Amino acid sequence: MLYLHHILLCRQIMGNGVLDIFAAAVALTLAIVLTCVKMPSGELWQAMRRMNRLLITCYVAMGISNIVTGLLGVSSSADPVMCVSMLVVSMYQALLFTATCVTFVSPRTISAGWLTKNGIAITLVGIATVYALCLGGSVMEFGLWAGIVAYIAEILYYCHLFKTCYSESLYKLESSYDEDMKDSLRLVKNCFVGALTVGLSALLYVVFRLGDVWYNAFTCIYTLYYIYLVICIINYRICAGYIVKVVAVKENEAEVEYEVETSDTIIDSDEELRLADAINKWVDEKLFVRNDQTVEEIAAELGTTHAMLKWYFTNRMHTTFRTWRLDLRVEEAKRLLRDEDASTSSVHTLVGVADKSNFHKLFRKQVGMTPKEYKEQISAQT
Repeated sequence: MLYLHHILLCRQIMGNGVLDIFAAAVALTLAIVLTCVKMPSGELWQAMRRMNRLLITCYVAMGISNIVTGLLGVSSSADPVMCVSMLVVSMYQALLFTATCVTFVSPRTISAGWLTKNGIAITLVGIATVYALCLGGSVMEFGLWAGIVAYIAEILYYCHLFKTCYSESLYKLESSYDEDMKDSLRLVKNCFVGALTVGLSALLYVVFRLGDVWYNAFTCIYTLYYIYLVICIINYRICAGYIVKVVAVKENEAEVEYEVETSDTIIDSDEELRLADAINKWVDEKLFVRNDQTVEEIAAELGTTHAMLKWYFTNRMHTTFRTWRLDLRVEEAKRLLRDEDASTSSVHTLVGVADKSNFHKLFRKQVGMTPKEYKEQISAQT
């Protein structure tokens, strides 16, 4: 009986809106945190600055909304007003969360005009759904299902948009840095998957007219995502400068670079010797362990162009810059494991490779064993 009493008491507390008040406190605190995140100045970060301001507004609005819901309470069964409210709010959330994730990988895609058009479309759907709710009866039911269909269409459109932008940006990054960049965008991908999870949870609530238990679960889900999104934004601000300088470049600039890269290249013998000396010096200084430089920047550092560097490796070294640099990184990893007792769990970062699993696969392919096995073999020999 005592156990049953505790269960009933907990349900009563949840019904009184304690969870909503807590979620409101979290949202408002996160809004304050976002105001402290200062995005760099300049055109490349303009889209991120705009999204940061919009998210602050969103978090404040959601905090106020949670306070109101907490004070009014949630019925044990999903009433039409709650369903319509959750549907409309979720459509705006999907807009802002998707816009943020797309801005991470393709800042120029999310313009003020794009946000305005999508915002107006959602507002019109929301007005129509609320109007149908006021009419009641079969019209209300039709309006609610029409809103659900519109929300599903929105989710599908945003999934297609993110997938397209993600693929294009991944291609640009791998072309610019000439190495595997999937790990660099993993945070962004996870961020979008989290947003999609929140959206689908709201959809389930509205479609199946679930009650207060599912509402409380949904509140926990989107509160956790709010926290995760802020963490992603902070990490992006700290670490993603090398991503922004590639994905935020204007399309016409990228096209010019591509034309230069693919044009016929002629290099004289003196220039070829200078390039060879510059490459040897670059290797001696172990600059190949850096992973924040594009190939274009490396070429400029070597006193040449991307096109000439590509020509040199193809015609003189009979390999690609990417393969050659990976070979150097594997050899450097072997040296670190052998001579400096480097940790096998972090050696990939010491040689400039972001993805641990990819590096271990490469190491095993070239050396015939994993970094751990290599280190154990060296220890046994000594």
